[in-house]
Amino acid sequence: MNKILYVPVLKWKKGEQEALKNLFPEQKNKIIPLIEIIEDEEPKTILDSLKNCYQNPIFIDTIQVEENDRAFLLTMLNISKQTNQQLYPIFYFNDLNLETISQLLSLTNRIAIKIPVPEDIEGPTYEELFNTIKMFKENYTNTIVDLILDAGIITEKKDANILLSVIKDILNHHLLNETFYNSIIISSTSLPENLSSILEAGDIKYFPRYDIKLFLNLIRDKNFISIVDRFVYSDYGVTKFTETDIDFSRLKYPILPKVRYTTYEEYIVLKGRRDHTLGKNIKNYADLALEILNSNYYFGENFSFGDLEIKERATGKKGLGNHRQWVTISANHHIAVVVSQLSNFSI
Repeated sequence: MNKILYVPVLKWKKGEQEALKNLFPEQKNKIIPLIEIIEDEEPKTILDSLKNCYQNPIFIDTIQVEENDRAFLLTMLNISKQTNQQLYPIFYFNDLNLETISQLLSLTNRIAIKIPVPEDIEGPTYEELFNTIKMFKENYTNTIVDLILDAGIITEKKDANILLSVIKDILNHHLLNETFYNSIIISSTSLPENLSSILEAGDIKYFPRYDIKLFLNLIRDKNFISIVDRFVYSDYGVTKFTETDIDFSRLKYPILPKVRYTTYEEYIVLKGRRDHTLGKNIKNYADLALEILNSNYYFGENFSFGDLEIKERATGKKGLGNHRQWVTISANHHIAVVVSQLSNFSI
């Protein structure tokens, strides 16, 4: 069995679905996607779309479409049990005391519990949180428990340093020499939430990948050598903060094209330009694709589905593409980069 290297966090939208569908088999075997359900669709519809594009196990987070209970998740797990789809639900601290917890756990053998980093000022202390998880595991010994340390958005080096220290403290005080958990999934992103306010038309900007730097620092730390095999990298990908929820019909001008391209060290974001006099883009998706194709950071057409798409759209073999298609291209390439980077990393 291949070791899972990576847990990409993806909104369950069409662009992200196609990104997963077009991963190479060897890439799929090294990841477990964490799918965030953000639209209130019928559970069967979601599971059908999932089966159509990705047959491997997934983590699933339904918190954004739940009411005050976990009825939506319960329905999804019931259906997935009937269709032999492996769904591992994401739980939060308050879920551990749900009246329906036993019913939920009867439908899956594995869960992940999301833990905020740093500690939530209005939530439980880490002492209380980890003790509760330990007691939970004692009651449900057959359930595999993964822990997600969610560090959020890290765009500044000083914040990365602080979060690194906090995570090391969590590991030292709560997770070293413990057996109640299966893996420690360390999740964050270094792409800013609002790129539109940062990029001017025609810009190209580079954002250091503090998310991966933080993770690599942890797995190199000799203090954690006894648990390093249980560390798993996770990030929010390059499409979590996109304009997918904007009503384009209400805009005076179309959203300018933006392309996100991941390297081993940086996130690169390229933005198009529009001539309002001519009423058209003078730097469109094809121009941005050509800029990547001719750069020294392009990974090559054989590296991923996304990279082949970039070449074909840059050279005119395919059309410009729309926003959704470029979400697919960017997300697919990003996952391929992370899998390659972690596969080739040695401590």
